[in-house]
Formats: sequence, C-alpha cells, structure tokens
Amino acid sequence: MVRARNGLFYLFLLVVMLAPLPLGSNREWSWTLLAFLVSIIALTWAILSAFDSNKITKGPNPALVIGFLLVCCWAWIQAGTLVPADWNHPLYQMSNGFVGAISIANSSTGSISLAPDDTYTAFMRLLAYGLVFILAFQWGKDPRLAGRALYWMVLAGMAYSIYGLAMFWGDTGRLFWFESPGFNHSVRGTFVNRNHFATYAGLMLLCAIALFYQKVAVQGAGHHSMPAPRRIPRGARVATRLERLERFALEVWRPLIVILMLSTALILTNSRGGFISTLIGGIVLFLCFNFRRRFRSRRSLAVIVLAGGFAIVAFWLTSEILLQRIDKTELEDNTRLIAYNVISESTGDNPALGFGYGTFASSFRLYRPDTLDTYFDRAHNTYLENAFELGWPAAILLFMTIGACGLVCIRGLRERGRDWVYPAIGIAATVLVAVHALFDFSLQMPGVAITYACILGLACAQSYSSRIT
Repeated sequence: MVRARNGLFYLFLLVVMLAPLPLGSNREWSWTLLAFLVSIIALTWAILSAFDSNKITKGPNPALVIGFLLVCCWAWIQAGTLVPADWNHPLYQMSNGFVGAISIANSSTGSISLAPDDTYTAFMRLLAYGLVFILAFQWGKDPRLAGRALYWMVLAGMAYSIYGLAMFWGDTGRLFWFESPGFNHSVRGTFVNRNHFATYAGLMLLCAIALFYQKVAVQGAGHHSMPAPRRIPRGARVATRLERLERFALEVWRPLIVILMLSTALILTNSRGGFISTLIGGIVLFLCFNFRRRFRSRRSLAVIVLAGGFAIVAFWLTSEILLQRIDKTELEDNTRLIAYNVISESTGDNPALGFGYGTFASSFRLYRPDTLDTYFDRAHNTYLENAFELGWPAAILLFMTIGACGLVCIRGLRERGRDWVYPAIGIAATVLVAVHALFDFSLQMPGVAITYACILGLACAQSYSSRIT
C-alpha cells in the first residue's frame, strides 16, 4: 500500500511537471490527455484511500469545495438543454442554421451557452484543475512531500528555461518542430506565447527563492546557532569564519544558479505584464519573510541580498528590450482598452447567466464593432472574460473561492510555527497570477493553471498544523 501511494504521488508529480511541455498543454489532444491522467490518478487515490482511511488527511474547508463545485455545476448547466426557454441564447430562436459563421445544430432546442461543446471542454479543464488542487492538498500535508514536489517543479521550470534560452540565443527561430521568425525575438520556453511562459517562469522563480530561503536561512540557521566559546584565539576565530563562509558558499551556489537562470528567462520573454506581476509577487514574498523573521539574522539578510542581487544582475544584463517595451505606449494597449469597454458593455446584456463558459471566441464576435479590427479569441483580462462567459454571480463565486485559498495561506503564515514558507509561496503565487490576469490570460493555459493549482494546494495544506488529520 505504501509503495502504491508513493508511486501514485510521483506519477502525479510527473504529470504536473510535464504539463507545460507540449506547448503548455494548449492543444485539444494535450489538455484532454492531461485531464484524463489527472482523473485516473484521483480515482486511484480514492480507491487506495478507501482501503486505508487513516491516510486521508483533513480536506480543505468545505465552503471552498462547495463554492468551486457550484461554479462547475453552473458551467454544466450552461451547456445543457434542460433550462427554461427564456434562458436560451437568442440565436437559438432563429431559424437559420448559420448565424455570423456560428453553427446552431438544432434551432428547436437551445442552451445558455452559444457553443455547448466549448463549454463542456472548459468544464472538463476546470474540474481537472480542482482535482490537482485536492490531490496536492492531500499529499502536501506531509512537509517532506510538499518540499519534494516544489523542488522537482522548480527543476522542471529550470529545464524549460534552459531550452528557451538555448533556442533564443541560438537564433534558431524554432520551437520544437515549429518555425517562425517571431521565436527569435523573445524566450518562450515550451509555450507558444511568451506572456504565458513569463507567468510560469515567475511562479517557478518565486518557488526557487522561497526554497532557497527555507534551506539556507531558516533550516540552516539551526545548524549554526550554538554560541561560540568565550575565549578563542584570533587565528582560530578567523579559521572558523572562513569555514562558515565556505560552507555557506557550498550551500548557495546551486540554488543561486537556478534563480539566475529563471530570472534571465523571465526577463528575456520581454513580457511587461509577466515581469511586473512577478516583481509584485516577489515583493509580497519578501514581505512575508520579513513578517516572520524580521531579517534579524545575518543568514536571512545574506540570502535576501544574494537572491535579489542575482535577479538584479540578470535584469541589468538582459532587460534592454523589456525596458523599451515598458517605456513606450503601443497601439496594442489602446486596442485592448477599447476591447475591455466593449466586453464590459456586452456583459450587461446577460449579466446573470453569461454566454457560456469557454465560449468567448464565439460570443464576442457578435459584439465586436467594426472599429475594432483586431481578432480577439481571448479578452486579455481573465476577470472580464469569466464575467462575460459565466455571468457575474458565478464569476464572483469563482474569484471568492480562489481568494479564500489565499486567506487560508495568510492564516498559515501567521499561525504556523514551522514550514511557514509554504503558505508564503501560496500568497506570492496568488498575487502574481491575480495581477497578471489583469493584462493577459495565462491562467487559461492548462500548463500554467495546473502548476498554480498544485502550488496553491501544497501551500494550503501546509497552512494547517501537521497534527491535524
């Protein structure tokens, strides 16, 4: 039973680590396979737990689970036909089989969603993210497994960063077997879109900094906290300091290289939103460190200075294009502002029911004005897009559910006597994705969403006392 559980954990971790590999799992075959594997792992875990109920830890707050399931149920209802006729999308009342290049399969029946198949797909993906959170929460109650999961995820993130940097510096214009001149202009890792990789790299960078701080400043301080003898010859004191410096250098060089690689890859994505959101998330992470440790020890201060220094060096060496993009206002930004206004106004046509989860590309074309000549298959603002698709009540419930997980992490940061670094990671990661969701749609990439769900599940699990099962 123990071997089966351990094997299942590592299979789960492998799925999470490999999720960003096939273009961020943003293809029909990849996200379907991802959802299938996650569901099989969850089912197997449930079966194993049924034979060993003592191994089931206390789950998340029931209110969080109920809120998430209500959103999932609403998405399912949107795609179904068993709703009042007044709730159906107006296009279903039309007799033509094609309206604005959108196929209506049967005009005699209808649903809230304009494209039910897309809604079912989005529902499947959302449910997979929830399962990842639950599984991460269950295994994350063990601090050893939580640390191991984050450690291997960071290594996977570094591997994807190295691949992205190699393709960028090699000027190959390739991403796997795809070729495009645009691939030479920024680091994309294994993602087609550089902004999505920026979010992923930012998440891995925050995890790397936190694990570095935990190992060197928190755990390492315990090995060097014994007071020195009162009378030590000067030569012996110098030797002792040199030994400590040598030990410290041996401890920090590997994690600092990881931080440097992730920082370089993030900056060379030239993603303004990704860089700014990661910067804000990093500030929040350092505030969490300061809240618990006050940076009183020299080791804590040294870790912060080293991590920040390496990130600054990476920024200084590689940020020229990024600074140029931050400096100037582009036509793209004005276009997005126009699109945001149109989306906000069109949401008012059906604010309670929405137009169907996952149907933005199909529904928004009905509202796009002629003055907006850019094709929008995403809103580039996750909050507006969710409100447009789900309706405001379900969208707010989804936001509140994720926000409540952040509050759980805040409580864990305040109350945990040890392993408080994990809730700090959860807080910083949530801030990062929340800020970037204002400018882009990285959380709609399965590779990013799966990674964030795993991090949040581990962080929430470690926000409770390990004695609670």
